[in-house]
Amino acid sequence: MKKIFLPMIVLGSLAATAGVQAADSKALIKHRQGVMNAISGHLTSIFSTLRGPESFAPNRQFHADSIAHLSKIAVHTFPEGTDSGKTSASSDIWSKPEAFKEAMDKFVNKADALAATAGNGDVKALASAAKALGGTCKGCHDDFKED
Repeated sequence: MKKIFLPMIVLGSLAATAGVQAADSKALIKHRQGVMNAISGHLTSIFSTLRGPESFAPNRQFHADSIAHLSKIAVHTFPEGTDSGKTSASSDIWSKPEAFKEAMDKFVNKADALAATAGNGDVKALASAAKALGGTCKGCHDDFKED
């Protein structure tokens, strides 16, 4: 009797663990996508404050600070095991971790620079910082995102 139940218990435990891991992976991917969408929304909003009415100007710092905070979350949203499922993340993220880390470090640095620039009232400097940040987004997407 033990010969039958022990393997069943082990297989049942493995299946349950795999199910939990799959659920965790799905949640992690959803979180990552939400963070990235929020960053994109705030960056879009930064550009709209530069083109929109002056009444948008007070929002610049909020959007820039939000991007800076979210950038520090984003770097931790690519753990092992989140490379499959409903994701457009390239496998290069995990096969080339040094290059990915370098790209994310550039992104965080440019996000911090954007936040530092947003409050000084210099619209040209803010536009330049936003473009530089957008360049890091594009570079990372070119190298580490599937179409």
